[in-house]
Order: sequence, then C-alpha cells, then structure tokens
Amino acid sequence: MGKFTDKIKKILRRENGKAAQLRSIIHEYYGDNIGWFAFNYASNIYSIPEVRTAIEAFADIFSTIPRYFERRDKNGYIQYFEHAADKVINLKPNPLQNATQFWKNVITSLFLHSNVFIEPTFDYRTGELKYLYVLPKDKFDFNLYNDRATVTFLTLGKTYDMDSLIYLNRFSTLGGGQSNDLGLYETVIQALAQQAIEVASPKKPRAFLQGKSNQQGNLKDKDKKGTMEDVKANFDSSVRGLVYLDPQWDVTPINWTENDVNRDLMKFVINIVDNYFGITEEIINNKATEIEYQLFVKNKIEPLAKQIEQEFTAKLFSKREREFGNRLEFDTFHLSVSTLSAKTQFFNVVGRSGVLNIDEQREMIGYPPLPDGLGQMYRVTADTVNIEIADEYQKAKNGKAMSSDADKAPVPTVADPKGGKDENTE
Repeated sequence: MGKFTDKIKKILRRENGKAAQLRSIIHEYYGDNIGWFAFNYASNIYSIPEVRTAIEAFADIFSTIPRYFERRDKNGYIQYFEHAADKVINLKPNPLQNATQFWKNVITSLFLHSNVFIEPTFDYRTGELKYLYVLPKDKFDFNLYNDRATVTFLTLGKTYDMDSLIYLNRFSTLGGGQSNDLGLYETVIQALAQQAIEVASPKKPRAFLQGKSNQQGNLKDKDKKGTMEDVKANFDSSVRGLVYLDPQWDVTPINWTENDVNRDLMKFVINIVDNYFGITEEIINNKATEIEYQLFVKNKIEPLAKQIEQEFTAKLFSKREREFGNRLEFDTFHLSVSTLSAKTQFFNVVGRSGVLNIDEQREMIGYPPLPDGLGQMYRVTADTVNIEIADEYQKAKNGKAMSSDADKAPVPTVADPKGGKDENTE
C-alpha cells in the first residue's frame, strides 16, 4: 500500500542501512517467540457457558461474511483486487490462524474487552500487507497532539502511533470504555450455575435414615458411623438395584424439587446477557424467523461491519488511494438473504426488473456463469417501460385503442323517406 511503502523507504534510507522489519508490539509482548501468541487472553466472563455461547454464535456468523478489497469509482463501478492483502484478509492472516479463526478472535476480544487492537505487519521488500495479529488485552491511554494520536500500553510501557494500529471498540466513548464487565448479571449467572452443580451433587442428602418408633435412639458416634458404613456397603453390593436394609430403620426420601435451580430467573438473566452481546436465543438455537434474522443483520452485524470497513480502509490505504475509491467491503447482503425461499423471491424481483443479470444471480448462490456469455444480458419484463417515454407510450397505446374502437363501431345510416333502401346500402 502506498502509505506504508513510503515508511519502508524511509527506513531503508537510514544511515545504518539496516532493512529490519518495522518495530511491532508482537516483538515487545512475545520476545520474538511467536508460540506465545497461542495463549488465551480472555477474561473470566468467558468461562461462563452462557456468555461463551452468545459470543461464539455471534463470532461464527460474523466470520462468514465475504470480504473484498475493491475500487469504486464515482459512477458506482467496482473493480475487485486479488493481491497479497486480499489473501491476508480472506485466507491466512498470520502463521497460527486462518481467516475464520482470526475474525472469530477479533469479535471475541472485542466483546470481552470492549476494545481490540490489531497490528498489521508489512513485507519490508514490497511494502505489501503480510500479517495481522490481534493483540492481547492491556490497559492503555490515548493522547492527542494536534493532528497526531498515540496510544500508550501501560503494562508494556510503550507508546505507539495510532496510524500503525487498527483499533475497534464497542462503545461510543473515547477509548471504547475501559471495561466490559457484566456486573450483577455475571454474579447471578455464576450463582445459578453453582446452584445447578449443587443440585446434581452426589453428596447432597437424598433421604433420612430413622430408627423405628419402638427402637432406642441416641446412638453413640461410633455406632452412627458403623451404621452408615453398613448402609454404604449394602448399596455398593446391590443386586439389580435391590438393596437390603435392616428392618430397624425407616427410610424417608427428601424431595428437593422446590429447591432446584430457578429456571425462570436463569432464562431471564441469560436473555439479558444475549441482548448485551447483540444476539437472541432464537438465533443461537437456529429458530429465528426470516424477519428476525434480517433485523439482527441490519441492527447488529452491519454497524460493526461498517466500523471495521472504515478502520481497515483508513489504515491500509493511503489518502491518495482512498480518493480513488480503494476500500475494504464486508458484504453483509450475503447474510440478509439467507433462506432458499428468500433468495428465490429476491431473484424473481431483481431478475425481472433488470437489477441483476443471470450470471450475477448465479454467483450469489455459488454457481458458475453460463457459457458463451449467455448470462451477461440484463433483461426486463414487457409490462414495464422506460420512464422517459412513459407519456408517449401511454398516448400511443390509448390512441391505438381508440382507433380500434372506431373501426368496430357501426356505420350510421339515413332512412329513405320513400320507403326504399338506405343511402348507404347497395
């Protein structure tokens, strides 16, 4: 990219003549040991199953969005790129992650920490984008110096120019908010989960062992212990589920049903958590209607995709390249028209109105173009007309109709006063 090519040239022109790669946070964090990159930096809330499920569902959906580097001119014509940066975005962002893993990592980090920094590294020979790394969570501060912004990572103690990092956030405040805790809901979920574990605990009392009314009570401690060991031995040696118990004891089962997990409260809290992460139970369980899914894409997926488009475009292209229409696009329409019935209805409309040709429609469902260019022509139905000639078309149509009616009308005749034939009759 032109912007970073200029920076590379400056480095190559230095007096020491070293052609080392740009200094990176990866080097500072991992000490040149790329293996450390594989560690998980997620916060504690990710260990809660409900939170993990909500984030994973959103990240899985988002990672399937087609991504294109393109140039759009002022007339709306689009030219797609296939170069090194396109392969990084869509195939292999770094040595340890493919594209799907990388984008899931981006969304997960963003949802857990409210902020995510992505470091691009560039080939020092060509200036082309080489790798993308999601940086681990760290405390940071922003600084603004006239037209220059920097970020200081407090744990690392280093300051970097914001132009060299890709920054995404969830909230509107500067810095995106420094925390993303669920607060009370996190506590409630953990308490409910612990309650569910205790309900299923094998050590939970299931019954009372009571002496019969005519038996003497107040056993000594060692006698109580011996009795329980006898009961345990009998249960351990059960035969087909049958257990022998001395007739001097009565067994009274305990019904814990009323003390089980408060499922209504759990469902209520989980719904709040799902909404917090922008997803619903219906989408997670694949039960959402077409309208519900479209609203999810429109209200949750598209705003985040737009932020990523703008940030990547600003950081990976120079000002001159952006002026010529170079940009990154996330094709969220791929998600909007999701079911086969919706695609069929969509193609029926756009195909008849000339919005898309056959090859463009086939591309959207993964089919190759028709041979010999047969699918390149745009077609419209005969019941539509160019708006520029609509009036002339309607007048001509009405005029033809009036002419036809006149031809079919009977010819008026004049009666002969003498009782002979009419004038118009032969």
